[in-house]
Formats: sequence, C-alpha cells, structure tokens
Amino acid sequence: NMRTLYSMPRDKQLKIASETLFLYAPLAHRLGLYLIKSELEDLSLKYKEPEIYNEILLKLQKTADDRQRFIRRFYTPIKKKLQDEGFDFEIAGRTKSVFSIWNKMQKKQVSFEQVYDLFALRIILNTDIENEKAQCWKVYSIVTDFYHPNPDRLRDWISTPKANGYESLHTTVMSPTGKWVEVQIRSLRMHEIAEKG
Repeated sequence: NMRTLYSMPRDKQLKIASETLFLYAPLAHRLGLYLIKSELEDLSLKYKEPEIYNEILLKLQKTADDRQRFIRRFYTPIKKKLQDEGFDFEIAGRTKSVFSIWNKMQKKQVSFEQVYDLFALRIILNTDIENEKAQCWKVYSIVTDFYHPNPDRLRDWISTPKANGYESLHTTVMSPTGKWVEVQIRSLRMHEIAEKG
C-alpha cells in the first residue's frame, strides 16, 4: 500500500503514512524485519514531509561518491588483514536511511552535515554457529588495531541479543581523517535474522 501511495489523494496519503509510522514500522522493527521497517519509515517521511525527505535524499546523492571513496580507503587495511588471517567474509558500507538521518537531526538538534554517522561499515562473517561469537570478537580486535574505538559506543548484542532477536557487535572508531565510523560485525546467520527477521 505504501509503495503505491502516490496514486491516492493527499489526505489519504497523510492518514496512511501517519498510521504506518505509528503502527506498522514499529511492528516490523519488533519482529526484526529491518528492511521492511526502513522502507516503511522512509516512505512515511516521503509523504508526510516531502520537502525534508527530498532535501536529505539530494544531499545523500551529492555526497555518495565521496562517501564511497572514504569507505574504500577506510576498509582497505581491515580487508587485507582479514584475508591474511583466512577469514571468509563480506565487507560493505551501508548508508543510514533518510528517515534515520532525519530522526537523528531532530533528536540531536543538528544539521545534516553534523550527523557524524551517516554510514556504517558492515563485516559479515561466513562461519559456523559454534565459532561465530569468537570470530566476531577477533574481527573487533583487528578493527581496533587499526582504528581507535570510542568506548562509550560499543554495543554487544552478540552476548545479549535484543528482544527482537537482533545479534551484532557495533563499535564506533575514529578514522585517520577524524571522522567517526560505526563498524558492525556479525555472522551470516545473524545478518539474515537482522535483515529479514
């Protein structure tokens, strides 16, 4: 319904978008359906606050190339070390959703440019369930060998998963250019649960 909201009158768009943001996006989050939750939030913002949505989207598009270059430079030494250590892994950058950026701007009372964690680096390990926790902590150790972590920003949802089943290790580290970067470390099994519930 949200994907075809453009065909409805404005009052219906606002009603459905508000209902989705209030009920269905939190429900998707509670069920651990991150991809659906994010899409519902973004679509709700697109119809409730189209100017804000388009402004953030445009800024994300304008800075996309710079972000990709930064992420590649940031993860190159980590990638090499993980390969040298024999890990089977995938590594990728992930940009925050438009809604998530807007939400952070509102909560922290900051501009788009002041949202320091516009993106995160995600390391997904292909490992068996018996070794996944130890492997995740070993990767954390490798990441923090290269970059200084912020001790206040370590989130261990591997030892104690969230109520919705989410498991991941999050740390925020300082890049050589002085930017904070969130690094998420998880197994492929954890990733499947995080994305699809």
